[in-house]
Amino acid sequence: MKKTIKTAVACLLILSFLPLVCRGETIFDIEVKYSALLSLVIASALKTSEPIYINNNYVEGCRYAKPIPDIDIYDTETDPFFENSIFIGDSLMEGFKQYCLYRGEGFLSSPLFITSISLSLKHLLKPLSDSSKHPYFMGEKMLVEDAVAKSGAERVFMIFGTNDMVGLTPEETAAEYNDLIYRIHKNAPDVKIYIIGATYIYSSGQKPGFTNENLRKFNDAMYKYCQNYDYLEFINIGDRLIGADDGLKAEYCSDSYVHMTTEGYDVWVKVLRAYARYFMRRGE
Repeated sequence: MKKTIKTAVACLLILSFLPLVCRGETIFDIEVKYSALLSLVIASALKTSEPIYINNNYVEGCRYAKPIPDIDIYDTETDPFFENSIFIGDSLMEGFKQYCLYRGEGFLSSPLFITSISLSLKHLLKPLSDSSKHPYFMGEKMLVEDAVAKSGAERVFMIFGTNDMVGLTPEETAAEYNDLIYRIHKNAPDVKIYIIGATYIYSSGQKPGFTNENLRKFNDAMYKYCQNYDYLEFINIGDRLIGADDGLKAEYCSDSYVHMTTEGYDVWVKVLRAYARYFMRRGE
């Protein structure tokens, strides 16, 4: 930063003295020199200023653990980003809800939650009925897209795919997810939607069709989908939780299957807060 300021000041001094050395030249010649020096000032500032990197770090088909952001789970600087937010998902999100409640009032700005154990995309896409498995919101069973619109939330964070991958291909699961996203956007067009990539399975817990390879294919499909719309973002948490075998690390897994320990949810929070810091710096 200091180098940037010094370079900018030096260039501006040159600009201020330029008229003294341009006597006898045309206005056009002087404008060309001013333009060139202004470009130098801008380029210098861009090269020497502190870079801001997105904390997503998702690379299609790439299998290796990404670094966990070095950020305090109680980093209140990023709390405003989560104000007026709603988190939606299955038992993984239910676990996150309980984790946030344990951390205390005001943690992550106390967002709303719509969760249900074993909840799947297939459940949410079915018509509402007395026997349907739609979650309750404000004491009433309702479609998720209606709940989001009714909540008035500005940001929606969702995690799905784990329950749907049993019996469906990654592509079929992604297609269902896209349908739900479309419904939410149609009902609440001003809402920004953040897709939390599916987290992975403890290696010995994999089943036919329900594998870490297929979950990665599903994440690849969702990552690509999110690139097409300015109201969508993909958040890569799963790659921070895997070991050398590409499966969920033991210290992050509570049941040798897919569910999280407190330490696993600590990683969730660090990634979410780092992601929030990136967008807050961009003024979003």
